[in-house]
Amino acid sequence: MRLTILALDTSTEACSVACWRWGEVLAQDYAHLGHGHAEALVPMVASVMAESGLCYGQLDAIAVTIGPGTFTGLRVGLAAARGLALASSKPMIGVTTLEAIAHAAHSDERSVLAVLDARRSQLYAQAFDPMLMPIGPPSVLPLQNIQSLRPDGPYVVAGTGAALARPHLLRPTTPEGDVMFDSGDGFPRAVVVARIASAREPLPATTIRPIYLRAPDATLPKIARGDTADA
Repeated sequence: MRLTILALDTSTEACSVACWRWGEVLAQDYAHLGHGHAEALVPMVASVMAESGLCYGQLDAIAVTIGPGTFTGLRVGLAAARGLALASSKPMIGVTTLEAIAHAAHSDERSVLAVLDARRSQLYAQAFDPMLMPIGPPSVLPLQNIQSLRPDGPYVVAGTGAALARPHLLRPTTPEGDVMFDSGDGFPRAVVVARIASAREPLPATTIRPIYLRAPDATLPKIARGDTADA
């Protein structure tokens, strides 16, 4: 589709923004933050929009990664994207974090196993065939179980969890050349999110929902949540 898209990604420790128009990247910004996405995102959006030479009224949609990823990062990105969409009366397009990783790593005739470090000795993972169609849904699983998601035939492993998955995927019985590991840093990029989104139909902003897969690592104390000892 000939769409003009502002894309945001805050689903991991990285933060990125891109403006895409009709297959061309007009402007983009990327930072590896660790934390502080909420403070960094708005200035990055303003900078990218200024560099693109467009105003918000010229956008067709706002695209955003919807997870899986860090709980706080996803909330920041979705809140910002939804706020921009509602303020400018634009629809939204959701792209999963694992899709963005798979599309960035795809090459040759190989399938892709996209993996994100989910902490707690777990991975967020999803396999995609050589045409980048999902083989199954996004999932969270223990490191030692990652072999259960191996695609058939040659494949490439990509994402922030690739190094963690490596010893569980490379076994003495693994055929030589069957598994390759992407050389990138494993973080999703907003420019890839925009490219994926450009082939999709925008939806009302209120319909876009996050994919968390599990509860957040940190929870509020019972008193802060309003719980009592008798609850």
